[in-house]
Amino acid sequence: MVFSFAERLMLFNQYEILKKLDPQKSSLYARHQEVVEKGFESLYEDLGISTTTLSKEEAQEMDDILALFRAIKASSGGAASNMPGKTAFVGFGPSQPDERFAYADFLSNILKFPLEVSNSPDNRPELQLEKYRTMLKRWDEIGRKRELSADQIEHLVA
Repeated sequence: MVFSFAERLMLFNQYEILKKLDPQKSSLYARHQEVVEKGFESLYEDLGISTTTLSKEEAQEMDDILALFRAIKASSGGAASNMPGKTAFVGFGPSQPDERFAYADFLSNILKFPLEVSNSPDNRPELQLEKYRTMLKRWDEIGRKRELSADQIEHLVA
C-alpha cells in the first residue's frame, strides 16, 4: 500500500485531531503521525489500515450466506435443536482472519448482527466457505425460501 503525499498529509492532520480528542492515546497517534509523515511504508499496516479489500461480489456472497442462516434460524422451530452444530453460522475463523471474517465480524459488532462466530482453531475459513457455498446452492434449488421446513433445513445442512 502506498499513500500519496496528499493522503499522508490528511492522515497526519487526522492523527493530530485524534490526539486532541483522545489524549490517553496521544502517544499512539503521534507514532502513527511519524509513520505517515516520513512515509514508512513497511509500517503502514501498524496504522490499523487493512491492505486487503472485499469486493462487491464477495460482500454479496456473504450477505447471501447470512440471509440463508437468518432463514434457517427464523424457520428452524424444533429442527435446529436436532442439529445444533449444523444450523449455526460459525463465521470463517478468527484464527485465520480474512476479508470475509472481517466483514462478518463488522456486521456482528458494529451493526449488531447476531452471529455465533467460532473461535475454534479447526474453524478454517476455506472449509467454511465451501460448506456455505454448497448450502447456498441447495437454497437456490428450493427457491431461497424464507420459511423452511425441517426437511428443507436438513437438506441445506446435509
